[in-house]
Amino acid sequence: MEWREDELKQEVNNSEARLPLDEKGAKLFYTINPREAMFFPLSILAAGKIFYAAGESWTFSSNSYDVTNYGLYSGDDEAAGTMSDRLVQSMEKLVCETLVLAECGHGFNSNRWEAPEWLSKKYGFEVESILQVVANYIRKGRIQLDPSRNKEIITLHDPCNLVRLGGIIEEQRYILKHAVTDFVEMTPNREKNYCCGGGGGQLAMTRFAERRLKAGRLKAEQIQKTGAKIVVAPCHNCIDQIMELNKRYKLDIQVKTVSEIVADALVIDKK
Repeated sequence: MEWREDELKQEVNNSEARLPLDEKGAKLFYTINPREAMFFPLSILAAGKIFYAAGESWTFSSNSYDVTNYGLYSGDDEAAGTMSDRLVQSMEKLVCETLVLAECGHGFNSNRWEAPEWLSKKYGFEVESILQVVANYIRKGRIQLDPSRNKEIITLHDPCNLVRLGGIIEEQRYILKHAVTDFVEMTPNREKNYCCGGGGGQLAMTRFAERRLKAGRLKAEQIQKTGAKIVVAPCHNCIDQIMELNKRYKLDIQVKTVSEIVADALVIDKK
């Protein structure tokens, strides 16, 4: 996080810019998918840049920051509840108002919808997807975007857990329409969009690798029909699968999160 913070300071030309860690009393507690820290650190930087531009009060946690929930994948409700409760404990320790979940389909479904059932208790705080937060920043004028900075044809993948199960459908579309110049929908889209082929935990099970890549051919063909050069997927599980489909079917695309697209379009007064 310290390395990313140095990069943020350089990007916005402000030595006071921060990626706050364990800051008690912050309004938002932002959780991440651990794969971001390991393999996609620029998506963490993108979120930090957006919060900086919005002048938000927010924080990361150095303990129990994981939006993912493998208890859900394994069908173990007790373990799943334990994993989600760790985020609840971090919220209580940091005294934050809103738990903000990173772009992770099953992480959103787990911690927004399932966890209160697993834990048999109501949350004492709000829970939102980062997509809901960013969409509200745009509506309220808290961030300014220049869509001309994203000129390539861009299409949007609808993650099953986030869209069909989670109900986050229009926020990402509202964001992209303000952040890019050429947004093309897949057909079909929204709740009827095709699964990427990596769902149900198959991405984590190597014995299913060939099967899921064959199943993903439908998604690859759907992407090709859009003519897109960038596929936006607000779920790291989907991103991993689509990146593999890119190699298998030679799609010649980039795969990005919504936050990365927004960060690229941000207008920041560097004075």
